[in-house]
Order: sequence, then C-alpha cells, then structure tokens
Amino acid sequence: MLLKVNITKKEPGVFVVPPEGSIDTETSPDLQRAIEPILNDETKVIILNKQGVNFITSMGLSIIFRTKQTLEAKKSILMVTNLQPKVQKVFELVKAIPDYIFATMEEADTHLDAFLAQNE
Repeated sequence: MLLKVNITKKEPGVFVVPPEGSIDTETSPDLQRAIEPILNDETKVIILNKQGVNFITSMGLSIIFRTKQTLEAKKSILMVTNLQPKVQKVFELVKAIPDYIFATMEEADTHLDAFLAQNE
C-alpha cells in the first residue's frame, strides 16, 4: 500500500503532517523518513492530521509515540487531529490517546495559538 506524506510549514516552528493511506508495517518507515527532517530544535509543534489515514498498526503507533517522545524532550508538542473512527478505536484499545488530540484542525489551531503565546 502507498502512504503519501506532504508536510507543510504552517508558521515558523509549526508543521502540519497529513499522511494519506494506511500506516502499517510496510509504510511506517515512509512516515518516519518524512518526519525526521522536522524533528529539530526549531520545531515547536507538529500537527499530525489523520483525516486521510484509514488504518494503522502497532508499527504506525510506534512512529507516532517516538515522535511524541522526541518532541517532549525538546519541550515541544505533538497534536493529533481528525482521527477516523477505526484509527481512533486502535488508539483507545492500546490506551494510547495522545495528550493533544482534537476533532478538527480549527480546534487544534485554537490550542496552538495559546501554546505558542505561552512559549514565546
């Protein structure tokens, strides 16, 4: 299966990662390779928009949690938006709902503004 990841820079230090497709054993390395270049000291927030993700396995979850740990070590955050029902169920089953999870990008943007204001 194919996973497309087109990262956009929302503003300085803020990146939106909208993968499209399944995040499984075969495609999770693609997600990892796409995210690695933005895991640097300048990154404050990564917004993982999961609207286009219809399936995720434990390999995909491990990429997300490693990304979260890396960001937290730098006092940065990972936000997750638009979880599809099947994907949200996987997160719930492994009791691994991220701290910053939002139903829409608009909700994430509201929290993002507050986070950036506190960390200026």
